[in-house]
Amino acid sequence: MMVADGLGHGMFAAEASNAAIDIFDRLADRTLTDIAQTMHVALRKTRGAAVGIACYDRDLGTVSFIGVGNVASVIVDDGVARRMVSHNGTIGHTVHKFQSFAYKATAPFLMIMASDGLGMAWTLDSYPGLRSRHPSLIAGVLYRDFRRGLDDVTVLVVREEER
Repeated sequence: MMVADGLGHGMFAAEASNAAIDIFDRLADRTLTDIAQTMHVALRKTRGAAVGIACYDRDLGTVSFIGVGNVASVIVDDGVARRMVSHNGTIGHTVHKFQSFAYKATAPFLMIMASDGLGMAWTLDSYPGLRSRHPSLIAGVLYRDFRRGLDDVTVLVVREEER
């Protein structure tokens, strides 16, 4: 899974996001670090982007995550929200460190990733029963209640159920 937010607004921001998507699609079978490093080189000719990339390993019960810039990512399980680490920087311009982190994620859980157009003052506890709803409804409620003014917003909600 990936969220990419091109810097700024308009056509040039979209160009950076689309370039990140193209790299992600081509290299989805590689390690998160390989994807991020390749993306960094490819986005040098663009404005650059804030990017979060995650991979769920059902067998290990972990979500691996690498983030650069203002992409907020959270795992919600057992009623607890754990924020994932994203380093400062901009893919395509300034990155001090590419570091992947592994987080325990036991089904059932939610993973929420959002661009900086979504404020971070939210908690699902404020919405009784929302956690059990369809991911698109959760994303819609967060967008409705926590979007920041005129900034663009991406909200990705993924649910893993028990097998």
